[in-house]
Amino acid sequence: MLALAAMPAWAQDPGARVARIVVGSAAGASSDTVARLLAESFTRTLGRHFIVDNKPGASSNIAADLVAKSPPDGNQLLLIYNAHPAVGALFPHLPFDPIKDFRSVGMVGTTPYVLVATPTLPGRDLGEALAQAKAVGKPLTFGSTGAGSPQHLTMERLRKESGVDITMVHYKGGALAANDVIAGHVNMALATPSLALPQLKAGRVKALAVTSDKRLPELPQVPTVTEAGIRGFVSVGWFALLLPAATPDAVVQRYNDALNTALSNAPFKDRFEAQGITPTPGAPGVLDRQMQADAKIWTRLIKELNITPE
Repeated sequence: MLALAAMPAWAQDPGARVARIVVGSAAGASSDTVARLLAESFTRTLGRHFIVDNKPGASSNIAADLVAKSPPDGNQLLLIYNAHPAVGALFPHLPFDPIKDFRSVGMVGTTPYVLVATPTLPGRDLGEALAQAKAVGKPLTFGSTGAGSPQHLTMERLRKESGVDITMVHYKGGALAANDVIAGHVNMALATPSLALPQLKAGRVKALAVTSDKRLPELPQVPTVTEAGIRGFVSVGWFALLLPAATPDAVVQRYNDALNTALSNAPFKDRFEAQGITPTPGAPGVLDRQMQADAKIWTRLIKELNITPE
């Protein structure tokens, strides 16, 4: 009886069989793919059906606001990526607090970025492209996946540390930015390895650098940003799961257990790694510390450079 009493409410409520993983991006984006893999695993392990609810727009704030204000019953989770801790600095009048209004379930996985460029951009790699841009005094253009996105903030940091003028062109999604790089309308974009590799193999883009601390096994010939001359420059994306702040401990723990089970499962890990994502099982506290650290880093950058969401 005590064991049953500790179970989350959904185990005793036949009317609450469907749960949602809310994503602030459109179908087909990396975060959407991650959410669908998790929904599939949770459906098998938690005894209820999980679906992905795409709520794109407003730098993922629509999705975050929805989950922050939802009942703390475990029926709605939020899949975030590493820009989430920074939205408070970008949008000072948000109707929710990106840190205080949520409870951490756990980190899901990490992924580096590949800086891809239109093939006609001068320079074989990032170092040469930056040197060429400085020599001619012409700004480079960068297609971001939206103001305040991890890609946008990463390139703002590169602009600051390289001293090269980089003009940001914001798009509503990574696919639109990538298409304009392929067409030559903008010079560069950041993409996850899973999105970049098919375009690289087809010769539609070229790789200038990777943002990880080491070269990628899939792209051994592509230097890191540090190797291109920007010392200590590492920017790795991550995905994580959150619940509303008032969610009971038992529900949080059950989701953390289910998440770690999924991330430790060999076939599931293989599917994640095929997307260029390294699974990172762990306790909720690991995510708490990551969000607090990233909030400080990105908030400082946003204030120093006076970055706005427009």
